[in-house]
Amino acid sequence: MTTTSETPRPTTSLTVHGPEDLLAAAPVLIGFWPERSVVLMTFGARHPFHARIDLPPAGLQARDLRRQLADDLLGPARCHGATHAVLLYYTDDPPVAEAVHRVLRRACRRSGIAVVTALLADGTHYRELDHPDPAARRRRHAYDVTAHPFVVRATVAGRLARSRADLAASLDQDAAAASSLGEALLAGRFADAGVPTDGRSIRDAGEWVRRTVARLLADDGVPDDAELARLLWVLQAPRVRDAAWADLGRHNALAHVRLWTDAVRRSPDALVAAPAALLGWSAWQSGDGALAWIAVDRCLSVEPDCRLAEHLASILRGAVPPALWRAPRWAGW
Repeated sequence: MTTTSETPRPTTSLTVHGPEDLLAAAPVLIGFWPERSVVLMTFGARHPFHARIDLPPAGLQARDLRRQLADDLLGPARCHGATHAVLLYYTDDPPVAEAVHRVLRRACRRSGIAVVTALLADGTHYRELDHPDPAARRRRHAYDVTAHPFVVRATVAGRLARSRADLAASLDQDAAAASSLGEALLAGRFADAGVPTDGRSIRDAGEWVRRTVARLLADDGVPDDAELARLLWVLQAPRVRDAAWADLGRHNALAHVRLWTDAVRRSPDALVAAPAALLGWSAWQSGDGALAWIAVDRCLSVEPDCRLAEHLASILRGAVPPALWRAPRWAGW
């Protein structure tokens, strides 16, 4: 079950007046067009957030799974004190959405969260699941938000992918670039020296990483093959990787996203875990929860026990606001 939690970027401010505005706002807030999903929007919380979770197919739906879905989706809402919520169901299988909605509606009621509206949308029509008039609940309304101002602005700004799969594909390895990196790794003979392990080598490598990353961020640049090869090699040491992590914050998160996205796409599979983890943290700090989850998944696919990625995953599941996090001080342990 895939969950995406996101605290909107500080510059994201959308005023909605009706169902179509909500259906247009959802992809903008989560970063891609949802499919077979439940989208939760919260209001009145100390730290408002929005979340998406996969809608399980009918063949897999069971009472326990629906309850777990409700706990995963509403746990952060309860934690942050949300008072109101909007529930959007994206599917062409109404019975599946209605079964989940019954569970979520009860869970919201028990949690003291008022459901403002609940919409079932199949891509061309929507229905209001909680309308007081039974006939109105069955009535289908045509909609098309592809040209909605919310969507157009997000698309022009490059903040909206066609689907989660398309967003994930944006991090696919560039085979030619990865091959070139492999040649640079061999040319640099990094394996002869090994990965930094002792105190001095960790401190020296960490300080080099901090200087190099700071320069690349300041120049809005990307490393050449030789520099990236060295960077990826030493980042295999968790304490060296943490030298880059410790200098990350909301003030430079977008620059970090650009740097580590480039590194992930150029990395050989064996070395992609560290830049993917750093990309995840950068994306979360920039307010892009969808990209953060995809980076976490990419990291854990090659390094299942990466503690940095696991830590970020727990933060994303809890919808922790980026503003509450402070990077630990790196002092070349």
